[in-house]
Amino acid sequence: MLTKIFIDTNIFLDMYRSNLPKDIKTLMQFLYQNKKYFITTEQSINELTRNRHKILNETLDNFKNQTSIDKGTSTFLRSLVSFKKYDDSLKKFREQRNCIIDEIQDKIANPQKDDIFSKFKKLCKPDNIIMSSSEIIDSASRRKLAGNPPTSDKYTCGDEIIWESLLLYEIEHKEDLIIVSKDKTFADNSEFLYGEYTSKTSKVLTICQDIIEAYRLVGVELSREIEQAEENLKWTDVIITALTNLGGEATLTEIYNEASDILYYSDCQSKMKNKAKESTIRGILQRFSSDIPSAYNGKKDLFHQISEGVWALR
Repeated sequence: MLTKIFIDTNIFLDMYRSNLPKDIKTLMQFLYQNKKYFITTEQSINELTRNRHKILNETLDNFKNQTSIDKGTSTFLRSLVSFKKYDDSLKKFREQRNCIIDEIQDKIANPQKDDIFSKFKKLCKPDNIIMSSSEIIDSASRRKLAGNPPTSDKYTCGDEIIWESLLLYEIEHKEDLIIVSKDKTFADNSEFLYGEYTSKTSKVLTICQDIIEAYRLVGVELSREIEQAEENLKWTDVIITALTNLGGEATLTEIYNEASDILYYSDCQSKMKNKAKESTIRGILQRFSSDIPSAYNGKKDLFHQISEGVWALR
């Protein structure tokens, strides 16, 4: 029997927030090439479908708000020599702005044009989807009432349904299982879940935060490209979180210190041991910023260099 790997919905949703298309493509190709290990639930697919729509709508609203420009139409402004060039530039800007709005709306309306979602759906085949039966939902409801983990918010039992789906499937198949999740509902209740899984399946449960770690545990050989892809995804998340915690703008020293704290409390040992953390952070800031043309990757413009040694979220 193969060890199965379940990847939490939030891991896929994070791809919409801060990552490079190239890295996402590399990761999704890797998952597809190793799809024999992949398992998911109907509940997870439904969650991604709902939240994908929500995230893209939020992205659209934020983009509209952040790029709205008042043209200014007073007679005095129009009499200025520079106004004609400004007006022409503004027309081009609005044309490009509308193209971006149309593209986001197209992805919202047509999921097959959403690269992340369409690649995820290709991963999901009838033989690796655990459907939500009435038995699973009843068990999840009883778990919720008993207060046993994993625990969703007080209004839903999504995490409970996912766990009961995995548990019921593995009771029959009796395989080792790896859950990849950054959700504390799994990490904070790992001892309880390990015990329950072992007692009901006689197999081993592992919970980790990284896709790469999970596939390394099952013996999949990892190329430098796939390791670098996930590394880029995670470093951007760390830096975005650090800048968010610091009010959206900070010096490099403040970013280094905040990022170190995030890594420490997130138990990211590989990054904590990285002796070149500061140069790595500087490199990520530059590669994801159009303010540094010589380093900018041209894909995702996440960071703004305000001045030498001072950075902000774009």
